[in-house]
Amino acid sequence: MLSTNGHGPKRAVLYVRVSTDEQARSGYSLAQQLEALRDYAAREGYEVLEEVADPGQSGASLERPGMDRVRDLVAAGGVSVVLAQDRDRFAREPAYLSLAGRVRRGRYCSASAQRPRR
Repeated sequence: MLSTNGHGPKRAVLYVRVSTDEQARSGYSLAQQLEALRDYAAREGYEVLEEVADPGQSGASLERPGMDRVRDLVAAGGVSVVLAQDRDRFAREPAYLSLAGRVRRGRYCSASAQRPRR
């Protein structure tokens, strides 16, 4: 399982989040997201290092316990990609752009959504 750049294994952190009960009822439950991400990671040959969840957390802020854990894992090294079911699971648009910028500035990890934004 080589990484996307051809050096070393492809290692992923799976990230799931719901902010409301309505999201959980409409197909975004944490369990549904994790199942889809596990399937995707297996199909794509990723070794899953950790599954991180942010239940009941708004995407308006990047200051969330699960996102803090993701940042710690990426900073420690060895993570090729952080996977989420949809881009909005990482954050709402302004916060997502900030996160994407941080990832591109040398964290040596990419953030990837399994499905395109709706």
